[in-house]
Amino acid sequence: MAESENKILKDWIKFLDGDEVRFQLTCTSLYLTAYELLIDSIVSKTKDFFIDGLKDGELSFSDDYRKVKALFPKDIVIASSLWLRNMEVIDDNDVERIKEFKKYRNELAHEMPKIISDTSHDVKTSYINEIKYLYRKIHLWWFIEFEATINSDLDEVDLEKLDYDEVLLFVMLPMNHMSNIVNDEIQRREIRKSKK
Repeated sequence: MAESENKILKDWIKFLDGDEVRFQLTCTSLYLTAYELLIDSIVSKTKDFFIDGLKDGELSFSDDYRKVKALFPKDIVIASSLWLRNMEVIDDNDVERIKEFKKYRNELAHEMPKIISDTSHDVKTSYINEIKYLYRKIHLWWFIEFEATINSDLDEVDLEKLDYDEVLLFVMLPMNHMSNIVNDEIQRREIRKSKK
């Protein structure tokens, strides 16, 4: 059998395997959700930081927020990421990963048929844990630098002794749950493959 015919056969086998299609679709949807949570933590929290009040019944933003948007005028995700980098929350490598996650999100959203029917395309499940790491990093910074400083209940608390996993428990709950589902799906997939 020619290599191209073999590839076509493998692609059909992938598409007709209900468990594999379910795996790909489950992981794709969880990736897209994790990505959106990360982007919300980057864009919304940054934007909210610059709220200046209400003007004509609408939120108004300080002039400094225009400076954030000017960092990368065509893309608020990248602009906000660059602001976080400038604040030393994330580094250049993190910004590049965010760009990659965004590119991959668009690829997944527009190339879904390839994920379920092309053996050369699988969901990059490792990205979900990378997103989880960045999500935690960003939320931890916001907590330490801002929330803890304005919350009078924490005035007497030694921030060095806080269990930040406990502090961020509810924030991380959706991301941790999705990561656990993906890890479970990967294990089930490996078990299925080992039985074939």
